[in-house]
Amino acid sequence: MGIIHGRKKLVKDVSANTLQTVIVQVFGLVIFFFTSRYLPKDNFGEFNWSMAVGSTAITALSMGIDLIFVKRVATSNNVLIISGIHFFHTILVGLLVCFLTLFINVIIPSFKANHALFLYIFICLAINNIANSFKLCLTGLEAYKYLAILAFFSNALKLIGVLFLYFFAHFSLPELVLVYIIAAICELILGYYLLNISLASVLKPIVQINTYKQLISESLPQLGVVLFDSALARIDWILLGLLSTPLATAEYSFTYRVFELSKLPILVLAPILLTRFSKLFANNSELSLNQTQDINQYFRIELFLVMIIPITFICLWSPLIDYFTNGKYGLVNETTYLILAICVPIHAIINFLWTLAFVNGFLKRIMWITIIASLVNIVANFVLISMLAAKGAAVAFLLSTLVQLILYVFYAKKANFKVNFSNCLLVFTNALVAVFLGKLATQNVIICFMITMSAYLLMTFFTKQVELKKMRLLLFS
Repeated sequence: MGIIHGRKKLVKDVSANTLQTVIVQVFGLVIFFFTSRYLPKDNFGEFNWSMAVGSTAITALSMGIDLIFVKRVATSNNVLIISGIHFFHTILVGLLVCFLTLFINVIIPSFKANHALFLYIFICLAINNIANSFKLCLTGLEAYKYLAILAFFSNALKLIGVLFLYFFAHFSLPELVLVYIIAAICELILGYYLLNISLASVLKPIVQINTYKQLISESLPQLGVVLFDSALARIDWILLGLLSTPLATAEYSFTYRVFELSKLPILVLAPILLTRFSKLFANNSELSLNQTQDINQYFRIELFLVMIIPITFICLWSPLIDYFTNGKYGLVNETTYLILAICVPIHAIINFLWTLAFVNGFLKRIMWITIIASLVNIVANFVLISMLAAKGAAVAFLLSTLVQLILYVFYAKKANFKVNFSNCLLVFTNALVAVFLGKLATQNVIICFMITMSAYLLMTFFTKQVELKKMRLLLFS
């Protein structure tokens, strides 16, 4: 009964988390369509560059506490106190970020002239960061229903604002930033309300210096990870803005956004894996044979699903994207997306191994892997952006991703994580062969997509990468 209940709970959690992730991605995609299509390329590039710099600054100043916070909420009996301390932490980070921005504007007048909306974008991100504290707590509590409600409300409000600008006002960068700020404030209010319901209490910022120091101390090994992970996530955007043009930044950030959409299955499973693995390894217990088999089966299913979206975009990219963006980002970005698409299954493997390493306390290993990969990314960006612009940034990202993969596989084997890596190679091979067959068969993109997807599904089940019976038993027994 325990196993059955656990699996039913897992299905329910996956469904709710899938819903909120899909909401974020679908609404975000529509918003992204309007901003990329109707903002001038230089404005679109400036907006994404400012967002990248701001997100990196906030992530760095958070010092890795966010992940420790989720782990604490999932395993602690003092959730209200831990949440209150993290609430205080996010307010402090927001104030620091805004102060730093004001300081830069004062000492570098030319920066303010070239990036007039920088401060307002930072204010928006600071508010989002406080609201994110509530979402992290809801994740630790496994309150995925409330996360779905919050995701729908905040993204719907943002979409309504964007549609209002398009139909009734002037679609420009200042108005867009204002919409984002209003949506952030509303998300903050609703997130606070939903979290209070989950906690059955009123959350307040708590200043407990000793406990706060303990959290900081626990998260310090993560500081290097956070700093360099930020470099992995957005350094290509930032360096493109500094070393190239706003147009190149716009083109790359557009393609990278579609790449992030391609990782939808990973986004769905990542918070659930973190919470479940935290509980599974809470007592430093070793997994049973059945648990290991189930985990590897989930891993195989994830790898199978994660390739479907990239395959679709590879087949349909140029006509599909050019149609929706009025010819701005399709053909010009085809090669860039192909390079980034290779990273999708690799990221699925990395995320899985990272979660195993994190919940088992291998923080120093994670830190060194992230540092090495980030340094590769930074050096490669400096070399390749000047030569290839957006394509150079994509190649740099791929190189750093491959470095991460190699190091995580090495440490996984050293730590004796029982993960079947042969499936990783198999799913990639199936996808590669399927795309090759589709491209070879015809130049018609629709027929190419149908052939490619059919070939991928047939090879997946023929090679027993995924078996329908086992999938049904695993998920719904």
